[in-house]
Amino acid sequence: MEGSIVAIDWTLIVQAVNFLVFMVLIDRFLFQPLLSLMEEREKELAAHHSEVEALKRKAEEFLKEVEELLDEARAKAKLIIDGAVKEAKVERDRILKAAHEEASARIEEAKKEIWNTFEAEKAKLESEAEKIAEEIVRKILGKKAA
Repeated sequence: MEGSIVAIDWTLIVQAVNFLVFMVLIDRFLFQPLLSLMEEREKELAAHHSEVEALKRKAEEFLKEVEELLDEARAKAKLIIDGAVKEAKVERDRILKAAHEEASARIEEAKKEIWNTFEAEKAKLESEAEKIAEEIVRKILGKKAA
């Protein structure tokens, strides 16, 4: 086979053996460590992923608890506010009632005072009218009426 482009002789076998030895060495020193590194990395990633999922679930549970606590706090606050509003209304009604009673008492007192003043002035006028009448009678009759 001297005239062909590709010659098969003992160098082909040496190169084939050389290639096989090279492939075994590459596999042992490059591919196996690389594959084991990749497997470790995948295991770490899976562990991290499961850890992340667990943390995510915990965070969701925590948020749910926080929401429940906030709802509970809002409900308590509403009850407190409603109670305070009711107390304020009761106090307002009590104050208005007291003010109304005081105003009524003052009006009654003022009426009594006005009536007493009226009676006193009436008595004075009657006394004055009597004196004037006696004076008129005395002047007309010239003497004191009995």
